[in-house]
Amino acid sequence: MTMTMTMTMSRYALALMLLLSPALVMAQDPPAAAPPAAATDPADPAAPQGLCASDPELQKIADSNPQVAQCCQQFDAMLGDINTVLSQGFTALVPVLGCLTLPPIELSSTCYNDLLSSGANCFNEMNVMLDFFNSSGLLDAALDAATGSGDNATIPTPEEFEKIALDYLPTAMDELKTITGSDQINPVCCQSVSKLVADKCACEKTPMSFLDGMLEKKGLKISDYIGLAKTVMGKMGCDAANDLQVYPQCTA
Repeated sequence: MTMTMTMTMSRYALALMLLLSPALVMAQDPPAAAPPAAATDPADPAAPQGLCASDPELQKIADSNPQVAQCCQQFDAMLGDINTVLSQGFTALVPVLGCLTLPPIELSSTCYNDLLSSGANCFNEMNVMLDFFNSSGLLDAALDAATGSGDNATIPTPEEFEKIALDYLPTAMDELKTITGSDQINPVCCQSVSKLVADKCACEKTPMSFLDGMLEKKGLKISDYIGLAKTVMGKMGCDAANDLQVYPQCTA
């Protein structure tokens, strides 16, 4: 168990957290043999909205930037087929990673490459994180946060999220041990997270301001989850997040 545990935690702790901007990795089991969803009328205000459609500022950018519009479509398609994300794990997220370099996020090329490296080197750890969100039943709140629907009451408080995460941690460690033979974060993954921290990727103003804005709409703050990220990673044998700084509280 970031962008990154994080979207809502902070995808930088890592590669547990920026991907959580948007929050696309939280998922829960759907009812067995659920009937196909009925077609919705775009004019119906109760109909689910896509990523761009739910955010006027993002929609404005998408209207003038075909690449951003395509990213929104990819993201919406992913949310519409969340079981594929669960079955493929981090691999399913790869198509949208490039979107992080586009407006309004505009992650630097250095941190984008760091993120790709973390995704590859922390593959098993990130899949365990996906299972955490799946097993803990946090999908609805995450999808609401991503699309701007729902109400804030469905989102766990930082204290509630910390309890859920720490209660699940032994399960996550057992799962990781089953996969890799060890219940600790692998050293190469830990080194990749160290690179993200050393390059101060969570201190980049543009992407972090965007993430802050998304979370603040739901009454959340990244800073409320940094301590938990450090605790979880520490308990799993990696101290890479100990020096994590997050914009605007960054020093040279």
